[in-house]
Amino acid sequence: MEIIKDIDPIFDTDKYDVILLGTSVYNMLTNGFQSKLKNKYPRIDEENRKTRYADMNKLGQRLLVDGEPSVCLLYICGFPRANKCTLDYEALEKCLRECNEEFKGKKVMTTVVGSSIFDGKGDRDKVMDIMKRTLTDLDITVYDYKQLRKRQEIQIKAQELWDIQYTDLDKFHEVWPKRFEIVTKENYLW
Repeated sequence: MEIIKDIDPIFDTDKYDVILLGTSVYNMLTNGFQSKLKNKYPRIDEENRKTRYADMNKLGQRLLVDGEPSVCLLYICGFPRANKCTLDYEALEKCLRECNEEFKGKKVMTTVVGSSIFDGKGDRDKVMDIMKRTLTDLDITVYDYKQLRKRQEIQIKAQELWDIQYTDLDKFHEVWPKRFEIVTKENYLW
């Protein structure tokens, strides 16, 4: 298991055969890496929305969305809350064990699945322990970084563009009129 710290994987996803993506049984892919991935590969959201909304029977189930790369949705939590853990650790372990069997020989990536506020807000150390115990046969890369709400990321990216005026005014005049496209579309935030 390779761990890459403090890097958002959205621009690296095409390097992998399979992406493991934790999500809720409420079909929510609205923030963090989930949101960016659904914007980059709309087929993920299309397939996810075909499943039953708020169906607690989905906990511990997976949905493989074929493509290049394939994306495996792991239904591992109830309604995500910023102030409460909704991760079902048994569901996470079940999903990861199945992935370990199904994706042997594939190049796989994931985040610290189940630890962000968007996929369960589980205890990071406990999640990493489960991942190390269950994903023993995979060529897997884990991106360990702080996922942000879409609004927070848009503000950061817009500020980066705004700050260009202080170092390169010509560049600023070139990029500022295209700021919406640059900030949101090019970063998979919209």
